[in-house]
Amino acid sequence: ALIKLNNNSISAVSALPSAIDTGKIGQVVQTVKTDTFSTASTSFTALTGLSVNITPTATSSKILIRTLISYGGDANVYGFGKLLKGSTDILIGDAGESSQTRATFPMMISAGDPSAGLFKSFHSGAEFLDSPSSTSQLTYSISCMTSASDRTLFINRASNNGNSNYIGRFASTITAMEVLA
Repeated sequence: ALIKLNNNSISAVSALPSAIDTGKIGQVVQTVKTDTFSTASTSFTALTGLSVNITPTATSSKILIRTLISYGGDANVYGFGKLLKGSTDILIGDAGESSQTRATFPMMISAGDPSAGLFKSFHSGAEFLDSPSSTSQLTYSISCMTSASDRTLFINRASNNGNSNYIGRFASTITAMEVLA
């Protein structure tokens, strides 16, 4: 409970002043991916089964996107993930040197240990507040790639897929929340 001081006495506050805009969540939509996916593509490839559709109720609404990706890969894999709205990249880094990959988040395995990627799994993800100015259905999705075609990036599992208590299976999510104005 909130407490305020009133002429040297204390009383409970039952609500915030009406002038404070707290924002409200209008709807929440989530997709959970529990199966696996792999790619050795050096071009961004849709991460199948990990997209979410949401239809804003007002053009003034914002859409908060959150994603968490579980991944593993071959030793020395340098992977990249990208957030898209429809077919448009959103939340990617600025252009740098010509060979640098513009992406939303990294998905990399350390090069220090030759077997680093065999048993290990990691998490990466992003959060972005989009202002679509639309009441049409929107689709948000993830695409990913590796920097070399001889290195495979795995989603929801480690590179080693054997029968061992050192090896796990994981889940990834993408969530869209409508934030009302």
